Amino acid sequence: MLNFHRINTVNNQFFSNLFNLYTLAFPPKERRTWEGLEHELNYEKRFCANALIQEGVFVGLFNYWIFDRFYYIEHLAISPKYRNQGIGSEAMGIFMDQIKLPIVLEVEMPNNMVNSRRILFYERLGFSILSHNYAQPPYEGSGFLMPELIMSNDLHFGNTHFEKIKEILYTNVYHYEYTNDKKALIDD
Repeated sequence: MLNFHRINTVNNQFFSNLFNLYTLAFPPKERRTWEGLEHELNYEKRFCANALIQEGVFVGLFNYWIFDRFYYIEHLAISPKYRNQGIGSEAMGIFMDQIKLPIVLEVEMPNNMVNSRRILFYERLGFSILSHNYAQPPYEGSGFLMPELIMSNDLHFGNTHFEKIKEILYTNVYHYEYTNDKKALIDD
């Protein structure tokens, strides 16, 4: 049985496993430094870092954010030794069964086989690509925005509230200044 083990501090028994996989699975421009991740764990209550544990063994990581109207999956990675065993699908299924709000996530452009397979993975789980241009800000410091795609398991919500989703991600997840003349609001 797969379990989510919440990590609230770098002193957690599974943090080093999580950080090692995090740095292996994601290039520097797509993740935080140790200090940046520690800062989010210590000061951002909407951020949830999780070790995926199966039979007492660390098999992956699943990091997400909780916002008022949606969840944002920031990082999902399975340890190389445990890939292609359905663990990522199982983790997503458990997560999706437990929440009732829409989910959004970012994926890289389908310019190679790995990126295309990642998109297909999420499409099989019921996610669709939103029909809006998007660029991911740098996690830390300065740098170029990277063209990416936003996917959601609620296409209507995602497309209707895209600008507000983008604003929330830019300001809360990336700590990046969001500017838009037509600031969209999510109606309550």
